[in-house]
Amino acid sequence: MKRTYLAALVFVFTFASCSTNKEQRIELNDWFFSWHNQDYTATVPGFIHTDLMANGLIDDPYYGTNEDSVQWVYDERQWVYHTTVAHEALPEADSLWLIFEGLAGPCEVKIEGRWKDTNDQSYTWKSTHFRDDMFIENAISFEPVGDSFDITVTFLPLEDNDWCRGLYLKNMRYGIDLPERRAFTRMAPYQPGWDWGPKLQTCGIWKPVYISNRQPAAATTPSVPKSLNVELRQEQDSIGQSFTFYKDGKPIFIKGANWIPVHSFPVLDETQKARYRYLLCSAKESGFNMLRVWGGGIYEHDYFYDLCDSLGLMVWQDFIFAGTPYPDNEEMLNNIDREARQQVRRIARHPCVVLWCGNNEVKNGWEDWGWQSQFNWTPEQRARLEKAMDTIFGYSSTATNTSSTSILARAVRDCDPLQRPYITTSPLYGWGHPECTTHGDSHYWGVWWGELPFEIYKEKTGRFMSEYGFQSYPLISSIRQFTPANQLDIDSPTLRSHQKHARGRQIIDKAMQCYYGFDSHTLSLDDYAYVSQLLQAWGTGYGILCHITDPRCAGTLFWQLNDCWPVASWSSIDYYGNWKALQYRAQALFEAEFGASHENEYRGRSLDEWQQYYATYPKDRHYDKPRYTLEQHIENNSLVVTITAQSDLYDVYIEPVPFVNGHFDRNFFDMKTGESRTVHFIPSTIDNNADIPSSASVRTLNSLYQ
Repeated sequence: MKRTYLAALVFVFTFASCSTNKEQRIELNDWFFSWHNQDYTATVPGFIHTDLMANGLIDDPYYGTNEDSVQWVYDERQWVYHTTVAHEALPEADSLWLIFEGLAGPCEVKIEGRWKDTNDQSYTWKSTHFRDDMFIENAISFEPVGDSFDITVTFLPLEDNDWCRGLYLKNMRYGIDLPERRAFTRMAPYQPGWDWGPKLQTCGIWKPVYISNRQPAAATTPSVPKSLNVELRQEQDSIGQSFTFYKDGKPIFIKGANWIPVHSFPVLDETQKARYRYLLCSAKESGFNMLRVWGGGIYEHDYFYDLCDSLGLMVWQDFIFAGTPYPDNEEMLNNIDREARQQVRRIARHPCVVLWCGNNEVKNGWEDWGWQSQFNWTPEQRARLEKAMDTIFGYSSTATNTSSTSILARAVRDCDPLQRPYITTSPLYGWGHPECTTHGDSHYWGVWWGELPFEIYKEKTGRFMSEYGFQSYPLISSIRQFTPANQLDIDSPTLRSHQKHARGRQIIDKAMQCYYGFDSHTLSLDDYAYVSQLLQAWGTGYGILCHITDPRCAGTLFWQLNDCWPVASWSSIDYYGNWKALQYRAQALFEAEFGASHENEYRGRSLDEWQQYYATYPKDRHYDKPRYTLEQHIENNSLVVTITAQSDLYDVYIEPVPFVNGHFDRNFFDMKTGESRTVHFIPSTIDNNADIPSSASVRTLNSLYQ
């Protein structure tokens, strides 16, 4: 008996088109992975690191210095996932589709069918495909003939030179050295490491996989979402080029922060859903009206955009390109086009999106980071890379900061039914250019990278501040969760491992001496972490203050709201959900008479008028010994604390005892003598069985000066 079976790999241009009822679709969740010739249970969706942890094969890379001990996982070996599907479990159809919503890492996918005929003769057929883009949904068609089907997904190391059919190795033969190896493959840019994130390159079936009897519809247009009536206007004026959002024809001031992935392994499970809810509700509670989904992370899950829709949070959406030029060989350009069209069609269903941006800091890096001399590119190579940036993003459109001919611009034009605006890059000019304060959006990093004082923000406020900030350490209660008890020291291996910026300690120490008069080496870890947060709140908060009081500035998005792991970083909410001092400062500034009826009132205020919302503490100021009374009780399964000031108190911080995940609803505030304030503890998780502290302790800036 001879049969011929045709299997084809189809690149699906929509995530939503395969809406089938229960009888027409089966989820494939029963997977295994192989390790040392033994099968272990795999969780799909998931990543190899999370599966290894779940089976006790590696330790948590977030704890201590464990990150270093798991570098072999991705770089040194293949990982094989497999499952078997019985014929009777399949939907009724002459042909079926195996659909992977997301495969993270260069991989080979095999479908192998097996059966026996009436003469007990065995037959098999096999179909093999290769994938190398975690942001593209893939569908493989096959005929459901046979008793069962084996599905195998083999993830291969990037340096596996015997495997030559994936995009990565084709791109590596590009002939031009690029600043980042990750430019040659479409993986999440942050996973190989960033200056706030660990090096945890990973692989896995990171989104759902299922079999359906309906062919996914290619190139269908998503339903038209309700418009927020928000537009971006970039207009030439007497200053330079504006960057202002308008709602219903009226200018609005943007308040918010940059958003990075919530985890190094960004699977959408119940734990991560709770983290999304908590962070986005915290943003809303703090008066934010926009988040920028940064281009070095991932295109977020629909769950994120659903929450932003419901909370009324606008989204600035970067395409996922960051900090490096990208190759322009045919395979890569075709892949980018498929990826962009899929993602625009999926995300465009959400009204919260108000802007598409081509990349994060690619133009900035090209002009300012010294790549040309570092890599000794010839004039021909430079011209080719510049053309690649124009082809992908629209690099030649600096004057207008938009494009109609680039791959990404065409994807927005063709696939976003609301035709929301597309800009080529962020920022338009790097912070070393005078235009950074006059033209378009600005990433101002003279503070931090340039080690300039915070006061420079007053003269370096641009038309729209889309990145700026200063680092701090997490709360001491958070530090205790990832640090062994014998390493609770700022210079311990664990604390060094969880500070990813090469000059992080140096820059913080310098500013701490300048603004608070502290020699960092004289501080305990508790005090160092605490003062670093006060410093961050003062510095970044002063930047916010400069932006909202400058009538030329139309928005402020500080770097960054959240963390993907426990770390010293620019975040205002640490990985465990604890609000840092900066989050409270931002809330005070963003909420202060910022309603629509007050829009014109605050825009022209001087800095002096804002001191009621933002006090400063000169390093030579004398502080009286803090005196207060504390009353606390459990009410409705929550710790309630009332503090009454018997002397003036500065930067009051109430810490739960014992140290459990969560924060008080107000913290890092000032109090005058005789004033009382009541605060409630909020667990980081919405689980009703979450631990609650039995009491609280109080810290103030006063006490650190005694």
